Amino acid sequence: MFAKTLAQAFPSLVRLCGDTCMGRLQSLARRPPQVLLFEGGNEEARLELARYWACINLCEAAERPCLHCVTCRSILLDQCLEIRALDGRIGSKEDEQEPGFFRTFNAENARELKHWLGNYPKLRYHLVYITGIAASRPEAPNALLKILEEPSASALFVLLVPQREQILPTLVSRSLILTLPQELHEEAPSEDVVDLLSRFSAFLTGSEDFLGYISPKSFLSLPLAREFLLGCQKSLVHVLAGEAKTPLETCLARLSARALSQAILWTQEACEMLRNELSPVSPLRVVEAYAMHLYLLGRS
Repeated sequence: MFAKTLAQAFPSLVRLCGDTCMGRLQSLARRPPQVLLFEGGNEEARLELARYWACINLCEAAERPCLHCVTCRSILLDQCLEIRALDGRIGSKEDEQEPGFFRTFNAENARELKHWLGNYPKLRYHLVYITGIAASRPEAPNALLKILEEPSASALFVLLVPQREQILPTLVSRSLILTLPQELHEEAPSEDVVDLLSRFSAFLTGSEDFLGYISPKSFLSLPLAREFLLGCQKSLVHVLAGEAKTPLETCLARLSARALSQAILWTQEACEMLRNELSPVSPLRVVEAYAMHLYLLGRS
């Protein structure tokens, strides 16, 4: 009966990883860390894992979580009063759904959060979900860091991100990280990205003017640059798994182990530079520098 309820309450999570992540959270709940970072999977699975973590810590039954008590049901419906949820992709208060569960992740709401955490919780803990961090203004993560510098024994934070590289390293360093497996069927890249990756692989072998192709300022938008770098990340993952299939993956597979490690590091750094919508760094300049680094790495 419990397994059936589990599958109904957390369908994306159960489909992706069975009860593996849930079992680990059960162990962590004996001494819950102040900050958990859930990465990987998909957005719904990360949110389901946050709800499960909340059920474990706030459930009122003798064996937690029961998924049937008033508290568990309120958590599953995003109505629990001991949970606050913030989303950096919500631009302003006007964009917040009424009476929406998620509020915008900004400095003002972070300060209100600090005041709320000063009150003693009616259950075991206050819980805070934060998602869309990469899309928030820089003031919001900095305000969160100040809250975490003065830890409260009754406050638990859950950061929900696709990849840890998308948020401040200082937030990552304060977190215990749990990585969900990726979806088995990934969304196919756009035609523009497929074309860019193909031209990039040809550039690395010396047969394509990739830099000249992307040089028009209006061509390489921030979303396209991010998707291109994500494609490069996936190619590196496939190479590490010994599954090089595309021309780019075949090209990268020729790198030595040391050079491959350097390529992974540069890819992560390039993604980090473009993580914020308000970043003053030009997507074109980031991709140009990244392309030249890998070109020279292949020639070294």
